[in-house]
Amino acid sequence: MKIQDHIKLYRREDYEKLFRDKKEFECPNTEEDIKKVEEYTKTDEYKEKNFNRKALMINPAKACQPLGAVFCALGFRDTLPFVHGSQGCVAYFRSHLSRHFKEPVPAVSTSMTEDAAVFGGLSNMI
Repeated sequence: MKIQDHIKLYRREDYEKLFRDKKEFECPNTEEDIKKVEEYTKTDEYKEKNFNRKALMINPAKACQPLGAVFCALGFRDTLPFVHGSQGCVAYFRSHLSRHFKEPVPAVSTSMTEDAAVFGGLSNMI
Protein backbone atom coordinates (compact mmCIF):
# COMPACT_ATOMS: atom_id res chain seq x y z
CA MET A 1 0.00 0.00 0.00
CA LYS A 2 1.47 3.34 -1.06
CA ILE A 3 0.57 6.26 1.18
CA GLN A 4 0.69 9.61 -0.59
CA ASP A 5 1.68 12.91 0.93
CA HIS A 6 -1.43 15.02 1.60
CA ILE A 7 -0.22 17.84 -0.67
CA LYS A 8 0.08 15.53 -3.68
CA LEU A 9 -3.07 13.65 -2.73
CA TYR A 10 -5.29 16.74 -2.64
CA ARG A 11 -4.01 17.87 -6.04
CA ARG A 12 -5.36 14.75 -7.76
CA GLU A 13 -8.22 15.36 -10.20
CA ASP A 14 -10.78 13.45 -8.12
CA TYR A 15 -10.05 15.66 -5.10
CA GLU A 16 -10.03 18.81 -7.22
CA LYS A 17 -13.50 17.84 -8.50
CA LEU A 18 -14.64 17.16 -4.94
CA PHE A 19 -13.48 20.63 -3.86
CA ARG A 20 -15.18 22.30 -6.85
CA ASP A 21 -18.44 20.48 -6.17
CA LYS A 22 -18.25 21.36 -2.47
CA LYS A 23 -17.67 25.01 -3.29
CA GLU A 24 -20.63 25.02 -5.68
CA PHE A 25 -22.87 23.27 -3.11
CA GLU A 26 -21.98 25.77 -0.39
CA CYS A 27 -23.00 28.70 -2.63
CA PRO A 28 -19.90 30.82 -2.04
CA ASN A 29 -19.72 34.55 -2.53
CA THR A 30 -18.92 35.76 -6.00
CA GLU A 31 -15.43 37.00 -6.80
CA GLU A 32 -16.97 40.46 -7.18
CA ASP A 33 -18.43 40.36 -3.65
CA ILE A 34 -15.13 39.18 -2.19
CA LYS A 35 -13.23 41.96 -3.97
CA LYS A 36 -15.80 44.53 -2.77
CA VAL A 37 -15.34 43.50 0.88
CA GLU A 38 -11.56 43.36 0.48
CA GLU A 39 -11.52 46.92 -0.86
CA TYR A 40 -13.83 48.13 1.92
CA THR A 41 -11.46 46.79 4.58
CA LYS A 42 -8.78 49.15 3.21
CA THR A 43 -10.89 52.31 3.61
CA ASP A 44 -10.59 54.94 6.31
CA GLU A 45 -14.23 54.35 7.27
CA TYR A 46 -13.49 50.71 8.05
CA LYS A 47 -10.33 51.60 10.02
CA GLU A 48 -12.24 54.18 12.05
CA LYS A 49 -15.03 51.74 12.90
CA ASN A 50 -12.53 49.03 13.75
CA PHE A 51 -10.31 51.13 16.04
CA ASN A 52 -13.17 52.98 17.77
CA ARG A 53 -14.63 49.91 19.42
CA LYS A 54 -15.36 50.40 23.08
CA ALA A 55 -16.20 46.79 23.90
CA LEU A 56 -15.11 43.58 22.38
CA MET A 57 -16.80 40.24 22.87
CA ILE A 58 -14.44 37.28 22.90
CA ASN A 59 -15.70 33.73 22.77
CA PRO A 60 -13.59 32.04 25.48
CA ALA A 61 -13.92 28.68 23.75
CA LYS A 62 -12.01 30.09 20.79
CA ALA A 63 -9.59 32.41 22.59
CA CYS A 64 -6.90 29.83 23.14
CA GLN A 65 -3.24 30.60 22.46
CA PRO A 66 -2.27 27.00 21.64
CA LEU A 67 -5.12 26.86 19.12
CA GLY A 68 -3.65 29.95 17.46
CA ALA A 69 -0.22 28.28 17.42
CA VAL A 70 -1.67 25.16 15.76
CA PHE A 71 -3.44 27.34 13.21
CA CYS A 72 -0.19 29.21 12.51
CA ALA A 73 1.83 25.99 12.17
CA LEU A 74 -0.66 24.71 9.60
CA GLY A 75 0.40 27.61 7.38
CA PHE A 76 3.84 26.13 6.84
CA ARG A 77 4.27 23.52 4.12
CA ASP A 78 5.00 19.98 5.34
CA THR A 79 4.49 20.98 8.99
CA LEU A 80 2.57 18.84 11.47
CA PRO A 81 1.48 20.83 14.55
CA PHE A 82 2.64 19.18 17.77
CA VAL A 83 0.84 20.00 21.02
CA HIS A 84 2.59 19.17 24.29
CA GLY A 85 -0.44 18.68 26.47
CA SER A 86 -3.53 16.61 27.01
CA GLN A 87 -5.24 14.55 24.33
CA GLY A 88 -8.39 16.61 24.94
CA CYS A 89 -6.68 19.81 23.87
CA VAL A 90 -5.52 18.53 20.51
CA ALA A 91 -8.87 16.79 19.95
CA TYR A 92 -10.58 20.14 20.55
CA PHE A 93 -8.21 21.90 18.13
CA ARG A 94 -8.76 19.30 15.42
CA SER A 95 -12.55 19.34 15.77
CA HIS A 96 -12.73 23.16 15.88
CA LEU A 97 -10.52 23.63 12.82
CA SER A 98 -12.16 20.72 10.95
CA ARG A 99 -15.55 22.32 11.47
CA HIS A 100 -14.21 25.64 10.26
CA PHE A 101 -12.42 24.33 7.16
CA LYS A 102 -14.79 21.38 6.59
CA GLU A 103 -11.70 19.25 6.01
CA PRO A 104 -9.63 17.02 8.33
CA VAL A 105 -6.91 18.95 10.16
CA PRO A 106 -3.68 17.18 11.15
CA ALA A 107 -2.25 17.67 14.64
CA VAL A 108 -0.54 15.42 17.17
CA SER A 109 -0.29 15.51 20.94
CA THR A 110 1.86 14.08 23.71
CA SER A 111 -1.45 13.06 25.34
CA MET A 112 -0.40 14.09 28.83
CA THR A 113 -2.34 12.79 31.83
CA GLU A 114 -2.43 14.47 35.24
CA ASP A 115 0.28 12.07 36.46
CA ALA A 116 2.51 12.79 33.47
CA ALA A 117 2.07 16.53 33.97
CA VAL A 118 3.00 16.31 37.67
CA PHE A 119 5.75 13.71 37.51
CA GLY A 120 7.19 14.65 34.14
CA GLY A 121 6.05 13.75 30.65
CA LEU A 122 9.29 12.47 29.14
CA SER A 123 7.78 9.11 28.21
CA ASN A 124 4.97 10.91 26.38
CA MET A 125 7.50 13.00 24.45
CA ILE A 126 9.51 9.92 23.47
